[in-house]
Amino acid sequence: MIKRILLGVLALGLSCTLGQAIPTTGASTSLRQISPDECKQELDRLRMVVEACAQELQQPTTAPKACDPSLGGPDEIVPIGSGKRRLQYDWLRGSLRQAAAAESAKHEQSAIRNASSGLSDARARLEEMTQELASPPASVYVPENVANIRRQLDAILESGDYPQAKPPSYLERIWNDFVRWLLRLIIKAMPSSSSSSAIYLLELAVIAIPCGLLIWWFIRRLQVQRLGLPRDSVPHSSAPSALDWQEWLEQGQKLGREGLWREAIHHVYWAAISCLESRQLWPADRTRTPREYLGLLSENPETRADLFSLTKSFEHSWYGELPAGEKDFAEACGMLERIAAR
Repeated sequence: MIKRILLGVLALGLSCTLGQAIPTTGASTSLRQISPDECKQELDRLRMVVEACAQELQQPTTAPKACDPSLGGPDEIVPIGSGKRRLQYDWLRGSLRQAAAAESAKHEQSAIRNASSGLSDARARLEEMTQELASPPASVYVPENVANIRRQLDAILESGDYPQAKPPSYLERIWNDFVRWLLRLIIKAMPSSSSSSAIYLLELAVIAIPCGLLIWWFIRRLQVQRLGLPRDSVPHSSAPSALDWQEWLEQGQKLGREGLWREAIHHVYWAAISCLESRQLWPADRTRTPREYLGLLSENPETRADLFSLTKSFEHSWYGELPAGEKDFAEACGMLERIAAR
């Protein structure tokens, strides 16, 4: 009983396998082989079918329907170059079937629009297939063509339009020999297990050191350009440094003895600006505001702190018109002394 069941299952499996293989073989042998000229005529016929279907879809008539999917024809095989190409028209039959369904329901405008769009795509695809069939196959280079091209390239190189390769100079050869000798010396000094690591570290150092120096030089260059410091130039007569800071201080002390404390603190402030400007910490420019002078000392926090306190005292008494006395003047002079001592 069990043997009969197994034999039945085996027979059923073989029949299913043969049933699946036979249609495939039949489908492959039923393809119609045509020449390129016949293929072009078939594509022209299919374009006419698509155009007739599109016209009938827009203007229905009592004539036989032109959107029959069977008008798409069977698949074909056409020889192209050294091979063959299979032309399948399932997509065309699908577009015709969609148009026929839309034609049977005229009141559905969305279906008509979708069908018209599908026919337009089918027409464009047939045009592309016709152009591909009409285009000549890509040229294949034969040895004669390769030889001709090589002779042309040799003639161009021998014409002298390109610089010829030059051997290294005597100094270059000496430098290359020195580098190779130095590398061999370093490799011998290192253990064999770490030679690759030593070469890597050496290459890293050779790259990092020049790059670090270049970055440092670039930063210093930017600082000089940002400040725009003139080299060995005389400041303008309106600049604070045109008058020595000690002369500013003497004028402030004279005003203090006269009881003009606000004007005295004003002169002490400009004495500090003249002192710092004479050190070329910034270019001479009288149009700057006190806060801008503080911004130029961002890299010198100690001096900036003293100048900030002096600026605050100066702004309160000069711009704020607050009363000032001998004590305020003495504190301003103390700040100036600390700035000048640095």
